[in-house]
Amino acid sequence: MITPIIMESDLEIVKTKITQLKSSGEKRVHVDIGDGLFSDLISISPADLQELDLSNLSMDIHLLVDDPTEYIEECVALNPARLISQIERMGSQVRYLESVRGYDAGTLGGLALKIETPIEAIEPEALELASAIILLEIPPGTSGSPFDMHVLPKIRELRKIYTGKIIVDGGINPETYKLAMVAGADEAGANSSYWKGDFNHG
Repeated sequence: MITPIIMESDLEIVKTKITQLKSSGEKRVHVDIGDGLFSDLISISPADLQELDLSNLSMDIHLLVDDPTEYIEECVALNPARLISQIERMGSQVRYLESVRGYDAGTLGGLALKIETPIEAIEPEALELASAIILLEIPPGTSGSPFDMHVLPKIRELRKIYTGKIIVDGGINPETYKLAMVAGADEAGANSSYWKGDFNHG
């Protein structure tokens, strides 16, 4: 499953992309939110998303921010399907996931790891609570970088201990997508390759 990624600082561009997704029949979208502190990405804010018509789109929000817990309430108000955040900025992964669940809004919590962050950094109890885990294989908040093959053994390692959804993010094109799926991933997010038309969307 390929999910198109939106990673933009200009709300008008986001609106255009959402319109394009709907017209092409897409059902899912992955929105990256960055504050310029965790990575260089400074994106639109969760509040900006309130201005968009996201009906008929299942949305994942990926927080690339310095303190994801500060964003939970604002993001859950948007009713995303999943709210996924980087573990490198969490005091407690379990507390983060329980906080997302505590709003009882139907939003599922997930975790994300940078390419250099080992699988062992995931708290064992968090493996039971996380609905999805994103494995980045390019630097956070970037796009168009080459696929890092080191993510493939990482997918296989995670698959041995985790039954939830494994998502690969970054460097995805039709060829690397196949490699990730064979390694055990369930989904992949594509930004530049998707918008260039590499996946032949309508």
